[in-house]
Amino acid sequence: MKPLLEFPTAWAARRAMASGLGHLTYAEMREGMLRCSRFLRERHGVLPGDRIAFCLPKSLEAIQVILGILAAGAAYVPLQFQGPAARLNSILRSTEPKLLMTTPQMADQLAAEGGWPGFPVCRLTAAEAGQGLATLLSGMPPDAEPLPLSPESLAAIYFTSGSTGEPKGVMLSQGNIAAGVELVVKSDVLDDRDRMLSHTNLHYAAYDMFFPFAAGAQIFLLSDREAMIPAGVAGAVERERVTVWRSTITALRLLLESGELGSRDLRSLRMLGVFGESFPIPLLRQLMAALPTCRFKFNYGATEVYRITSFEIPQNLPDDLVSLPIGPDRPEYAISLRDDADREVENGAVGELCVEGAPVMLGYWKDPELTARRRLSGRPHSWRSGDFAYRDAAGLLHLVGRQDQMIKIRGHRFDLGEIEAVLRSQPGVRDAVAALVAKADGNAEVHAALLAEPSETIKTAVRLACAKRLPAFARPSRLLTFEQFPLLPSGKVDRMTLQAKLREAG
Repeated sequence: MKPLLEFPTAWAARRAMASGLGHLTYAEMREGMLRCSRFLRERHGVLPGDRIAFCLPKSLEAIQVILGILAAGAAYVPLQFQGPAARLNSILRSTEPKLLMTTPQMADQLAAEGGWPGFPVCRLTAAEAGQGLATLLSGMPPDAEPLPLSPESLAAIYFTSGSTGEPKGVMLSQGNIAAGVELVVKSDVLDDRDRMLSHTNLHYAAYDMFFPFAAGAQIFLLSDREAMIPAGVAGAVERERVTVWRSTITALRLLLESGELGSRDLRSLRMLGVFGESFPIPLLRQLMAALPTCRFKFNYGATEVYRITSFEIPQNLPDDLVSLPIGPDRPEYAISLRDDADREVENGAVGELCVEGAPVMLGYWKDPELTARRRLSGRPHSWRSGDFAYRDAAGLLHLVGRQDQMIKIRGHRFDLGEIEAVLRSQPGVRDAVAALVAKADGNAEVHAALLAEPSETIKTAVRLACAKRLPAFARPSRLLTFEQFPLLPSGKVDRMTLQAKLREAG
């Protein structure tokens, strides 16, 4: 398995990454990484195994920060830049990082929220303009090499939505990430001729940076501001002659509706990888018509296991196609479908999709009970996905639903339980149930039922709390109040009936 931070000398003069503000060769990127590593160790006393949080806009220097953290033997904790301060402070309190690297403005926002844990902060001024790191590292000589670490060493903690109302941390080791990167490079046949595009927020895209660097390819970083504009995304693909692009269903729908895909010369694009929600077939047909020379891949995975399967979509789709499979089993994994008694089911039968292999996470941060529940008994490199699927006669896997309350919306996985916990925390709200509601235009929104008086004062307070504690895509766009919730014979809330009422109300 190739080490994460190994960049052959033959790549030294090759461009590694670029943005609208400039570019770095592999040699320049490596030097920045090693200077950052030394800065962390000598100025801040960072030791192997320490955790370093960062909350930065996507930039060339932010990538060097990530690489520098790993080169110092520490683990990085990515935080959503300009995300809800209460949520970010909750993550900081949980992880107790040795250091937080962020902008002065973001540090002030976190402190003003009131839950500021007070950890040491390294402020990168003018971070978005790519000048903050150079100022910090002025006069700092580079380390000779990254610190050697074992594959089991903690490399990162990615926080995803949790059903308790608090985000849950997914721990990834050096070996987990290296194995996942090796799998993707092999699956996508990446090489030094490829040019990739990153247009998602850095706290989601940090893992993606390793793919081009493992293949000697280059990546163009689209700023968070540019990524919100369809013309900015399509223009970058055209201008930078991007060959490999990973995107979400929502982003592709917006690009198609804007007319940008049809008005650009995107013939350089050889492969478009799609992740996130299930792929609507009418949208897929439109995209394939707009990009006739491009191969399409439908990828299935999670934070816990970056990519489990891939399905390369055939050029000629059957007329009666209703949904896409997620692909065949991959040789890097042992994939099984299991019933409630933990027995493997026959082909054609539905079972929970379970996976075992080197890319599977170390576990959940500070939650050994959840880690144990999501493992197959006695198998430390396994994960129960919570997704139900079946395997057809051709060996292709098809998803049919989820076991828990995790939803996928606008390319993000989020737990309805976290939304409900925020709703229930408000005075006057006795209980709450949230649901994902599909709209006529193909998009989806979160709606919520409140066990509360029909008061606009309560609804206003709930909306303010959601704006403070939840990402924009997870905030309920509609609130309905109920005097009573329907109950099951057991006395528990009948969630399915309530969620159906929310969908009927539209």
